[in-house]
Amino acid sequence: MSWFRREKRPPEEMERERIQDQVRVAKQHRLAQTATQRDLVEAISAALFKADPVGLNFATNKDEYDAEAETIVIALPSAAGPEDVKALTHEAFVHWFGTATAGPMERYVAVAPDIWSLWRSSQGLSGEQV
Repeated sequence: MSWFRREKRPPEEMERERIQDQVRVAKQHRLAQTATQRDLVEAISAALFKADPVGLNFATNKDEYDAEAETIVIALPSAAGPEDVKALTHEAFVHWFGTATAGPMERYVAVAPDIWSLWRSSQGLSGEQV
């Protein structure tokens, strides 16, 4: 005999909650990995907002590219130059928006040197040398 009656939730609601939990955990993970680099995340987010590679800049949503910036910051230690940054930035956008919305890699040519420069500066380095 069951003393407590369980309400059955629709599968769609359960799936939505599961996805929300995954998003929350992923965000916590990104925040933990970038905790000491929040200034760099903000600077890269601002550079992405200015470049607006997928058309999200509505002038009021300045944090729109924060998750992508976190993803990029996590990957930057493996980059050897602006070409790598272009590729990893494109990859981050494909991850977040899908191939169609992210568009071609050429869309990230203009912002890659800016991100590379911000990265180098955050490491106490200058110029484009590796």
